[in-house]
Amino acid sequence: MAYAVVISLKQTLELFLDSARSRIQITSSELQPIYEDLCYLKSFFDKMNSLEDSNSVDELEKDIKDVLHNTRDLIESHLSDLVHSAGDGSSTSGFSRQLVEVKVELGPFIDMLKAKENELTGNQQLPTDVAADVPVSVPSRIDHEIVGLEDEVAMLRQRLLDPDSGRRVIYVVGMAGIGKTTLAKEVCKDTYIVDQFNMRLVVTIGEECLLKELLLRINSEVLKGSEVKKEETVHELGNRLKAFLSRSTYLVVLDDLWDMGTWDQLEPYFPDEGNGSRIVFTTRMTNVDRVVNRKYIFQKRLLNDQESWELFSKMAFYDKCPSELEEIGKTIARNMGGLPLALVEIGKHISKLQTTVDCWMEDAQNINSLIWKTAIPQVVNAELPHHLKACLFYLGLLHPNYDIPTSQLIKLWVAEGFIEPEADQCLEQIAEEYLEELVSRGLVIVHERSYTGRIKTCRMIHKLVRDICVTQARQQKLFHIVNKGTTQKNQRRLSIQSDVLLGVMAVSRVRSLVFMCAEHQDPLLVFEGVRCLKVLHALPIRFREFPNEVLKLVRLRYLAITFEGELPSSISRLLNLEVLIIFSRHAICSPVFLPLEIWKLQKLRHLHCMGFDLPVPSTEYGDDLYLMNLLTLSGVSFRTCGDGVLARIPKLTKLGIRFDPALHGVEISCSAALFSDLHQFESFKCAVTNPSRAAFSLEGFPSGLRKLTLGRCGFLWDEHSTIISQLPNLQVLKLRWNAFCGPRWELRDDEYHSLKFLVLEDLNIEELIAEPNNFPVLQQLLIRRCYYLQQIPPDMIDILTLKVIEVDDCSISLVKSAKRIQEEQVDRRNDDLQVRIRSSSDSKNPHPLDSMNFF
Repeated sequence: MAYAVVISLKQTLELFLDSARSRIQITSSELQPIYEDLCYLKSFFDKMNSLEDSNSVDELEKDIKDVLHNTRDLIESHLSDLVHSAGDGSSTSGFSRQLVEVKVELGPFIDMLKAKENELTGNQQLPTDVAADVPVSVPSRIDHEIVGLEDEVAMLRQRLLDPDSGRRVIYVVGMAGIGKTTLAKEVCKDTYIVDQFNMRLVVTIGEECLLKELLLRINSEVLKGSEVKKEETVHELGNRLKAFLSRSTYLVVLDDLWDMGTWDQLEPYFPDEGNGSRIVFTTRMTNVDRVVNRKYIFQKRLLNDQESWELFSKMAFYDKCPSELEEIGKTIARNMGGLPLALVEIGKHISKLQTTVDCWMEDAQNINSLIWKTAIPQVVNAELPHHLKACLFYLGLLHPNYDIPTSQLIKLWVAEGFIEPEADQCLEQIAEEYLEELVSRGLVIVHERSYTGRIKTCRMIHKLVRDICVTQARQQKLFHIVNKGTTQKNQRRLSIQSDVLLGVMAVSRVRSLVFMCAEHQDPLLVFEGVRCLKVLHALPIRFREFPNEVLKLVRLRYLAITFEGELPSSISRLLNLEVLIIFSRHAICSPVFLPLEIWKLQKLRHLHCMGFDLPVPSTEYGDDLYLMNLLTLSGVSFRTCGDGVLARIPKLTKLGIRFDPALHGVEISCSAALFSDLHQFESFKCAVTNPSRAAFSLEGFPSGLRKLTLGRCGFLWDEHSTIISQLPNLQVLKLRWNAFCGPRWELRDDEYHSLKFLVLEDLNIEELIAEPNNFPVLQQLLIRRCYYLQQIPPDMIDILTLKVIEVDDCSISLVKSAKRIQEEQVDRRNDDLQVRIRSSSDSKNPHPLDSMNFF
């Protein structure tokens, strides 16, 4: 993706144009002209993204991408030379000449792009934020086929005919091509619906639609025969619509919703006359449940194997399928993953083939290439902004059979340079917004959210979406998946997804190596020739010792690696490291200190060092050693918290530690002095490695603490839980693996004023005695593998804020008490409270990226 290269290269130049931030000086007069060209390129692609002629833009991207790659190679290679030569400037004159050549090479492209911009825009200046008057949506291609919809029509009809007389809004949610529009139109034709609603209407909204344009089209449909004047204001059009609808029992389907704010604008013009009128939105936005009660969400499902075959065969044959083709045909249908659009499009293509086994077998074996002859890629990429394309495609680089931990995904996006900085937001916040936007477009599905609504794990919504992204990424040389020990030339990113040994190969242009393969020992890795590597994720590879070749990769921003032994002091050469994840099984058993030189990595933002500790800087290094940018620190032992170490990490927000009473003593206090310098401290996790009773004191936690996770600590309920309840801002409390011991937790006068999320997991508790006033704002209660706990306090249902009670793998009596609460909330018509009962068979495997376990 040319756009992704522009963003990444632009960030690199911004760093070196800022002399205060850069340790390596390059004359700004040499870089400034190239930087200005990059700024224009970003502006160009942003503007062109709004135009319909996207094919022209794609071709332009291909033309300029090689020049941009060569420019980045030149600059990064020179920076590496400077580091390895201790910055003696020996190659500066040659580099300057090469920069002039780059500028000369870029010149014709810039002129061509400006001419193309004038051509595409009709010599009109586009505003920075382009708003289209014409709605954009992908038309339904399967309106004439309703295979598999019969049960869903009945269920949606039941929702619409609910006896509630108030006006209600229903959201039909599902990915692109799943048949939402077809379902909505079919329901509108249902006999019962026709009898109930004397006015029925389907209007397409689309991704970018002005309110006035939408009101004009709705009015044109409902006021047939009456003149609708374009010069009327939004208010006049809205009132005209309202007056008409006030005289009707109406069902209005607003198809293809992209923005929840659309209903906020339309709502004043859809009257509630108490006659049971309904509005139905169809939307790809799988995150709609964040703002809409689940009662009003209808999740459109994929087709099962039998329904898939029925729809496919209807499209592929004019008559009955020949018996010799049925097995092949069913295989093709199954490979579409139940997506109606794919079944229809592939069925249409197959219908044009000769009905011979050889023809069908050939297409069955080349189904991925066949998809590109259909409208499916267009649906996936419909109006996808440039800043999201690389992020979406990158998801295809990761292992497809696991949920992806968002924390790791975002670190990789940032390290790859995909995220455009903004003045008032950190890169991780912007990356989270990008991910939410992909979710809202129905391309990524959320599997788990945190108590605050942030995405914890996700995955691509459908196998076909991933296949399309992988193919496009390979074609555009964004990344290449290695599963047979071979690579393609000039690939920038490699994802190793098999246990083959990566031997000698032409990888000089590689910028990222991400290992998604099964764990194995010391492969033959060749780091020679990849001096400009920026991302190395090699946690599945167990090195016998830290590989010295990695220390030559001075451009590394992200390093995740498993090895035995100690981290060498020469790690300080990797001055660009922003993420460092190191794992040593040997060190976990006997923790060792990181080298003092770790304090020289001033750009570090995230440090996860399982089995290691931060050393106290000695006086010989001076008193100015601070990790000023470090936000998260996890995996260290309790001794890292002593001797003023944390005071040297002033921006730390999250801390995860291990505690071993045998090493650290039986009673260590989390005193106020320990955290006094951490003004932004929000999250603390502690796991005891050798369980003991009351391993350390809970006194002295900072008042700003919002999240507390404890494991194997052996605290007593009566003595210690009251201390936690006194934390005024605590919103999340997770008690795991005998964090507290004893058969009875009775909350007398304890009141968790701010607690919203409570997890009780693997505890030996038998009785929980609590009242609603103990948890006045609790939203979620999760109980997992508490085998002795007999019941959930029945009064918990009276907590007005409670939204979820989840019980996983608990006693029969506890499950029965959860079911009683579920039945009572149904009787009360309390649809805001969900009761979920699960078993271990529902659990999912962690993603290979997620090495943090407890942390």
